Amino acid sequence: MTKELLSQRKVNSFSTSSPTPQPDHANSVLSLIDRISINQITTYHWSLEQSLRGLVSCGIPAVGLWNRKILDLEPAQSAELVIDSGIKVSSISLAGGFTGSNEYSFEEAITDAVQLIEFGGQVNAAAVQIASGPRAGHTLNHARELTIDALKRLGDVAALNGTRLALKTMKNPLARNWTFLNSIEATLEVIDACQHPAVGIAIDPGHICLDNTSNNLIADIISLIATVQISEIESGESVQELFPGFDVMEAINDAGYQGYYDLEVWCEQFWQSDYADILTHLRLACQSETPSRFN
Repeated sequence: MTKELLSQRKVNSFSTSSPTPQPDHANSVLSLIDRISINQITTYHWSLEQSLRGLVSCGIPAVGLWNRKILDLEPAQSAELVIDSGIKVSSISLAGGFTGSNEYSFEEAITDAVQLIEFGGQVNAAAVQIASGPRAGHTLNHARELTIDALKRLGDVAALNGTRLALKTMKNPLARNWTFLNSIEATLEVIDACQHPAVGIAIDPGHICLDNTSNNLIADIISLIATVQISEIESGESVQELFPGFDVMEAINDAGYQGYYDLEVWCEQFWQSDYADILTHLRLACQSETPSRFN
């Protein structure tokens, strides 16, 4: 992947380096009209260029880039397409695999991650998603040590490129080929061990059952939330109907999160759908909500 910088042509993306603001609980209405992002995994059958054109045409403000789509072209060409589209970049998926499960060595996984982070810097991505890799025959402690070592090294690269790392949590059976981090608590333990300001967490509202305990957890970790990934969407006319975890999304907003809510759906039925119709419907549902005071 090229290291050529296109810094003079960067778009204004959501800044992750500014301090997290204190929430105004009296005015914490969540509107997704300027906060929704569509991950390219969701629009699986669209090319990079098709997804950028499609999102802009449907009025979607941000995209979650997928490295498979980026690498379909020369990286410099992919960066140019993103920058010329004017769309903002919520996150890039997916770096990691530090445990060697994908037949990459540790250093090869680091090299690939560095290239993806540098690409993220070129397009002003708010975050780069990281999956540790499964245990792959390692003890749990050794898998943790490998991941912590990688995150510390990559955290320095992320800071230099103006982005953050978003460490993913996945539940089994989906996690089996991706990560040994199957709970938010386990992921936070790894992040805490890193002690690096550029290392954060990717939160999926579907992993949180909202109660007083989880409300406290969200408030405690708000500065660590680098991206919010929405993995579930249903039929409906309002965002409350569309997103089963909307109450958790509101709680994250109330705690002070100002980033994007990135729709990342792994579903064959969704992939076979008419993306333009779904995105237009989504935009109209987001438009119907009260304007956000956090834009």
